[in-house]
Amino acid sequence: MRLPSGERAIPFALACVSCFLFGSGTIVTAAPNGANPSPPPANARAGAFEQGEDLFFHETFGGNGRTCSTCHDPRNEFTMSPQLAQQRYQADPTHPLFRPIDSDDGGGNSYATVLDHALFRVTIPLHPNVVILDAPGQRTITVWRGVPTIANVDLTAPFLQDGRASTLQEQALGAIKGHMQPSRKPTAKELDALVAFETEFFYPLRLRALNDADRTGIGPEFSVPVISPAAQRGKAVFDLHCRRCHDGELLDEPSNPSVSHFASAFVSDANTLNLPLFRLGFRQPDGAVIETVSPDPGRAALTGDLDDLNKFDTPALRGLKHTAPYFHDNSADTLEQVIDHYNSSFNMQITFDERDDLLAYLELL
Repeated sequence: MRLPSGERAIPFALACVSCFLFGSGTIVTAAPNGANPSPPPANARAGAFEQGEDLFFHETFGGNGRTCSTCHDPRNEFTMSPQLAQQRYQADPTHPLFRPIDSDDGGGNSYATVLDHALFRVTIPLHPNVVILDAPGQRTITVWRGVPTIANVDLTAPFLQDGRASTLQEQALGAIKGHMQPSRKPTAKELDALVAFETEFFYPLRLRALNDADRTGIGPEFSVPVISPAAQRGKAVFDLHCRRCHDGELLDEPSNPSVSHFASAFVSDANTLNLPLFRLGFRQPDGAVIETVSPDPGRAALTGDLDDLNKFDTPALRGLKHTAPYFHDNSADTLEQVIDHYNSSFNMQITFDERDDLLAYLELL
């Protein structure tokens, strides 16, 4: 992250790794300007944080050996990349990351999708209006998705890529049930502790101020300063082509407040990774069924509304240079590929020089 010398923040992953691997038991946070450390959570909240830290890194809930950190790895900004998955597999093919529920055949014989793309199976309940035409009695759909970071998660409700969790407790419970194959249900206290832990991570660290009840001290200089000429030109490109959907301090809000957070970037439509397709039927008010095909219908699976087909929650862009690959299906390995996808899908006509400038701006976030 490029900041003026007076506003340098502790690199997010380095702070987390030093915290957890060297046993300090606390996290160093930064004041709103990213310059000075602020005290760790006090008393009751500190206790919940420490319990949540222990649960996040060690608790399997009697399941398949996975913990939260199995997929949300601090060495990768609490996400998972193909490179890290491959390193783990080379070191130990029996690592908990590799479990039959996320194998290609469901039987543990191949993990190419995990290794090549860091994708994991996610099972989602279907709205009564939606039917899988090749399995009409099935009331869930299982799709492949990447692992989102927990940085700034407390500022991004609703949660998960399709917004199906209204609280972080609901998100944590769903992840435990869906990925750990637990033999016991987490208690409400454990879920609260996990949330207390997850909500202490902000990137850049001064975004913690956005979570304070009193934001009166946040001035116009709060956003990342754009100093270099290339980044200034890139910001202009961003404002022209991207700001409509990526506005606000996290760059995850539409500039028009009346517009939904959920949008399609034509990622499922492109299906670059050739993921398995589902034939889906959407029942209409008049009783008709409209058929469509998608590897992941996104929000529409939950709402039953064909207008939501292939729409996902607009992701925050802060720290995105650290969280490759991109999109819900990890189909873009680099930010250059992200820009190329938008350029072709939305006919933005961004030139190569403009792309370089836009990259200079995105890398500041």
